[in-house]
Amino acid sequence: MAKKVTKRTLHYYWFATKKRKLLTAGAFITTPVVYILRVLNPLIFANMIEIITRGLQQNELIQALVPQAILLVLVEVFKNYVFGPLRLYCIWKLELHAMYDLGNKCFNTICEQSMQFHTNRFSGSLVSQVNKFISAYERFADEFFWNIFPVVLDTILIMAIMIPRVPLYAAAIIGFMVIYMMVAILWTKKIAPLNEHEASVSNKRTGQLADSITNIASVKSYAKERFEHSRFSKYQKQVFDASFNILIADTKRNYAIDTIYLLMNIVIILFMMFGQNTFGLSIATLVLVINYSGNIMGDLWNIHSVFKRMNGIFGDAYEMTEILDLPDEVVDEPGAKKLNVSTANIKFDDVSFKHSDARDALFEHFNLEVKPGERIGLVGVSGSGKTTLTKLLLRFADVTSGEILIDDQNIRMVTQNSLRENIAYVPQETALFHRSIADNIAYGKPEATPAEIERAAKLANAHEFIKDLPDGYKTLVGERGIKLSGGQRQRVAIARAILKNAPILVLDEATSALDSESEALIQDALGKLMHGRTSIVIAHRLSTVASLDRIVVLANGKIVEQGTHHDLLKEGGAYAKLWSRQSGAFLEES
Repeated sequence: MAKKVTKRTLHYYWFATKKRKLLTAGAFITTPVVYILRVLNPLIFANMIEIITRGLQQNELIQALVPQAILLVLVEVFKNYVFGPLRLYCIWKLELHAMYDLGNKCFNTICEQSMQFHTNRFSGSLVSQVNKFISAYERFADEFFWNIFPVVLDTILIMAIMIPRVPLYAAAIIGFMVIYMMVAILWTKKIAPLNEHEASVSNKRTGQLADSITNIASVKSYAKERFEHSRFSKYQKQVFDASFNILIADTKRNYAIDTIYLLMNIVIILFMMFGQNTFGLSIATLVLVINYSGNIMGDLWNIHSVFKRMNGIFGDAYEMTEILDLPDEVVDEPGAKKLNVSTANIKFDDVSFKHSDARDALFEHFNLEVKPGERIGLVGVSGSGKTTLTKLLLRFADVTSGEILIDDQNIRMVTQNSLRENIAYVPQETALFHRSIADNIAYGKPEATPAEIERAAKLANAHEFIKDLPDGYKTLVGERGIKLSGGQRQRVAIARAILKNAPILVLDEATSALDSESEALIQDALGKLMHGRTSIVIAHRLSTVASLDRIVVLANGKIVEQGTHHDLLKEGGAYAKLWSRQSGAFLEES
């Protein structure tokens, strides 16, 4: 599995790299040039030594050395001032573009995943995975262009020069290199799962940290600092243990690699001692071979370090790669068209649905029709299916069977964007962006004018508290709107829905955080907002739905009764019992 994920990581990295054809070509072309020049440098130097050892006269010696010296200078100039900087420019810019594309891909993939996907994951962990995936690409590209590719080129070029001159010695070096690489690869495969495990527990630790900090008010109000510290320490221990296991394995690998490295050094030393007499090599050739051997030894040591770092790179990219490969649970059908809403008639036709982590189906052969412009309320104790119905309408999840129709259009056959553009939704748990109040209100209509934003805020009974803030509509609300009270956040969310001006309105406990006075003030605004719109209102506070056209009472995914508020009270059934349990207009759940 790990091997497959590594291949997929390479697939995503290569796709992002090859998109920038000119930069990729530049990086691949300039690197060989730099290393050809690098290999030429010792060769020219060896030629100069060869000339010096001929015993030429001073004038002849200078005449022979000057061209070599000029060539040596030119090689250095081209390597350091032309092709070197060009190579740096191409690689650096290529990495920037690729990381830009990968960041967008990760963000789009996460945003397009179903709500079930997000429900099962820490947002902090997802942020960590995205950052690690992008950072891993930069490290991978650096390793490839600055270490792996150059080492391969360096070795090929050096061997091309050494084999004709000292074939037996070159064969010995190649043999050691093959053994070295085999041992390095073997240990890399052994350590790879350890790195992936370390990255996984590290992401979980990040998620736990984000979870505790996000809910710091609850932590402090319940005096649970020690409890959270103990919980976080467990994740810390998992990271420590995972890292320690890597340390032990890496130490063993170092012993194996260092043993081969030591044997290679012994061979080189012996060659230095006996090479001239045994092989009849000139001093210049001997210096050249020793110089190149030093390069190869350095390259191999770099490769050893590269393998160690590659384990960490692919470990960091592992979880995000798995997410990128996840099939989307809710996708647009091929050829899906835009939803065309004329009357906003909604129909749940023989709908069945089961949560992925549930044993039994919540809805079986469920039927409900909301006529154009009708305002209905959904009530019932928690778990009856009220919120799930709205999520199915928004296609946060797909029905198991049956259809949901809007103006006789199956919502699975239209694009998700067009579906949600026609629905103004105020969720039960209002979370605002860490942006200005104006930006939050205008989220459903970014082109809205300040006057339109203020009008929506007034209708939502939010203008009064907003104008009293130090920066008014420019006030930043903090992460998830933490600077505002629950009631203030809900009024901002309602203002956002008012401004969106969609033909279908869904309110999921939209007034639950409002006090009685604010609720009374906003009921009239909501009444005007719902006028002429097909509206679905979920409420535990039954006073919110008492004036609606129809109230639908749900229990265990079934409609147990429906009618107007007064009719249902007369019947004395489930709704009447719920109403009788009201205390200050709140539903007592049991």
